[in-house]
Amino acid sequence: MKRLPYIIWTTVALAVAYLVLRTVASTGGMFVFPDAWHFLDPFRLIGEDGPQLWITLGVHVALTVVLLVLSIERAQDAGWNRWIGVLMILPVVRLFLFTALAVVPTQAHINALDLPQYAWLDRILPKSRAGNAIASIFFAVLLVVPLGFLNVRMLEDYGLALFIGLPFILGAVSAYLYNHAQIRSLKQSLGIAMLTVTLALAAIFLFAMEGLLCILMAAPIVYAIALAGALVGHALSQRTPGGATAMCLLVLSAPGLMAFEAAHPSKAPLFPVITNVIVHAPPQLVWNELVAFSRMEEPDELLFRAGISYPVEARIEGTGVGACRFCQFNTGPFVEPITVWDEPHLLAFDVLDDPPPMTELTIYEQIDAPHVDGFFRSRNGQFKLIEQAGESTLLEGTTWYTHDIWPAWYWRIWSDAILHRIHGRVLEHIRNESEQAARYLEKPAGE
Repeated sequence: MKRLPYIIWTTVALAVAYLVLRTVASTGGMFVFPDAWHFLDPFRLIGEDGPQLWITLGVHVALTVVLLVLSIERAQDAGWNRWIGVLMILPVVRLFLFTALAVVPTQAHINALDLPQYAWLDRILPKSRAGNAIASIFFAVLLVVPLGFLNVRMLEDYGLALFIGLPFILGAVSAYLYNHAQIRSLKQSLGIAMLTVTLALAAIFLFAMEGLLCILMAAPIVYAIALAGALVGHALSQRTPGGATAMCLLVLSAPGLMAFEAAHPSKAPLFPVITNVIVHAPPQLVWNELVAFSRMEEPDELLFRAGISYPVEARIEGTGVGACRFCQFNTGPFVEPITVWDEPHLLAFDVLDDPPPMTELTIYEQIDAPHVDGFFRSRNGQFKLIEQAGESTLLEGTTWYTHDIWPAWYWRIWSDAILHRIHGRVLEHIRNESEQAARYLEKPAGE
């Protein structure tokens, strides 16, 4: 499939998918089309439910199949490995892949022409293998890191442009430049891209842009997306005519994606995390401990020692609905006005104020990372007590939270895991204190 038919049919597929969603939205109010990002990124629907979820996912699956077929045929026509077209299944990455496939000429057309090389690249890239590798890494990092700084510090956005767009560009640019002086193998291109990502992350740490823990959490998705970028960069480099133009458009797509995200902010989804334990004590004893629990020992878990904030103690002012509970963390207190007081079965509360979720692990005294303040928010919480046989209690703790860091499905993995550990610390302490109180009450008088 040549460029023009590819562009036309891809545009038609996108338009049809969009119109189907808009038509459903306007018939009977069954579907609410929330924002532009739900059309571009179906993973933003995670956390929703009902007919709108399944209709949207069905449209996205059909659209992805069509784009997959078109892109595989276009990649083959361009002389690429046809399986590079499979990258079209990745939301957001498909924007960059479409840009490249829409620009690169047909292989037969290029082979029939003697098109000029790009002399300006010859002037700035060394000929030697080591020099070429160093230059490729340097220019890729020099290009992407300032864009990341702009995204985080000026736009204050932790979105798809940062965690998908920029890693893709980093992998694509480094692989493309590394193949300019001499054609390298795919394995070498992927290797230089991985080295570039590693050095870029090291630069982000050394220049105090992020802490070590956040970099480690971002690393899996960053490396994976950079690999996809390296595949495209390597494919573009094998046939220089048209490749440089496509690379320039790919690079320009990243700030374009940043601007789009800034202009179309998406509402952060609300996620629940539920953790439970069995306590060998009656519900009333458990209730007495959870309303205001005593000071806990300092944690020895690596997660908390690495900088994640952890609970220390809790106190309460008043009783019943309207009372205020203060759960003290090592970084500050959670202020929790009570909304449900059903003793000894359910204690529910809003979160009026919450402290920073972490302290950055860094070699500097302190760094100012915007995501530490306001991007992760606890919204509500509750403790539910369910009486079990044998004077035992099922104690269930729930937190509802939001975060403005994308892709939500990826960062939810980390957030859920961390909240389960925080819940576990609190619930284990309540269990130990409750069971100790139960044993004390069971002692015969005089002992």
